Amino acid sequence: GGSRASAAALLPEESEHPLGGEDLLRGLTGARPERHVQLFRQLQAKWQCYDAYCRVCMGLGVNQILQGLSYYCICHTLVENRSPTTGYALVVMLQCTTVALAVLDLAGLKRREI
Repeated sequence: GGSRASAAALLPEESEHPLGGEDLLRGLTGARPERHVQLFRQLQAKWQCYDAYCRVCMGLGVNQILQGLSYYCICHTLVENRSPTTGYALVVMLQCTTVALAVLDLAGLKRREI
């Protein structure tokens, strides 16, 4: 008895639009961001410098991993496999990947910001 009445009070009637209905779609009533979205935006502004630092560190880390793989490919293909053509091809591929990632990281910056 009591739980059914409280459940009926929480559920909207069939004629109501619980999420804004047509008014929301037409733009008559603006959709306000919920409190958690507003809180996230405020906190995100405080962490922006750490996000930038993290992005720089990740870019440098990936660059160093690719450089290390290049040296490993040289050593492995020249010394162990005695296949210099494969080694040079792998080095060229990894260096092109390094340059492509550097260009993508700097793509959003203007010329004077670099």
